[in-house]
Amino acid sequence: MSVVSPLNVQPAAPPSEGMQASLQRHLQRVRVLRPGLHLHADDAADAQDFTASGDMDAGLRIVLLLEGSVDVSYGPRRVALSSATAQRPREPGLPRALLVSVAQPERFERRARRGAYARRVSVGLGGEWLEQVAGPVASDAIEAFRRQHLAMHHWQPSPRIAALAEQITHAPDLSPLLLHLYLESRALELVGEALGSLAQHAPGPAPAPAPAPAPAAAALRLLPHEHQRMRALHAFLQTDGAMDMSLDALARQAGTNANTLQRHFRAVYGTTVFDFVREHRLQRARHALECDGLTVGQAALVAGYNSAANFATAYRKRFGMPPKLARARI
Repeated sequence: MSVVSPLNVQPAAPPSEGMQASLQRHLQRVRVLRPGLHLHADDAADAQDFTASGDMDAGLRIVLLLEGSVDVSYGPRRVALSSATAQRPREPGLPRALLVSVAQPERFERRARRGAYARRVSVGLGGEWLEQVAGPVASDAIEAFRRQHLAMHHWQPSPRIAALAEQITHAPDLSPLLLHLYLESRALELVGEALGSLAQHAPGPAPAPAPAPAPAAAALRLLPHEHQRMRALHAFLQTDGAMDMSLDALARQAGTNANTLQRHFRAVYGTTVFDFVREHRLQRARHALECDGLTVGQAALVAGYNSAANFATAYRKRFGMPPKLARARI
């Protein structure tokens, strides 16, 4: 089914409970939507340095990085993706998307660094699925790309696809059948844009991958109890109890001071406390609009905005569409 085999892990230190839990969560989030079509989504920071590897069947791989960074290899080709830009390395930056052709069985490897954060979606397409959907020949451009082992196509995902990827990453709590349909419909739109982008460009030399990240020797290294403190705060920030708390109050809740809280939270999750809170509230508001039928004004209150106009501006900036369009899809 063109799914990466169970990962063989080579930790840089004895595996911690956090790392084992992270790997278990990774495997649980791989979904086979149909034979030859699988999906994986994640939103997490790595708990420990390690290298994970597995075997890939022939097919196409799509990676959409919403925020953070990933360091992977497809066979001998190493690819480092980052949403940050050289001009603004500390800001979330823009989503990045990559389509990879695996023309023959190959080895896959991912290198993790403790505290490195990534919010990403990946889709695997097997040859059997492509032929079932498009027939023996999908298109000249797609077929030419499929024949080039480890060819790579980078493109800038549209705001709509980025929004759909966010929905995949933070899927609502649905019954198994409805959740499967929810994820598959969005994954198919992502596949459509990836293959459409490829078809618009004549095949040529694959763009050189981004340089691999330098070792983070100077990165902030948190102690185990500090990681646990940040995980507890991360969970608390997603409750209503954190709605109106100041940074100082949150720091007291976490048993530290505001400056240390900000530094440690960014080291683990790659963002500030308030950027995370804003993101979480906007995601809740999106879910309320799409699934609960709330009005834009009601969703604004869910997101912590007193002004529906200010909420609409923030929503459009985040998801690439006005909130009324999300509600219109009910």
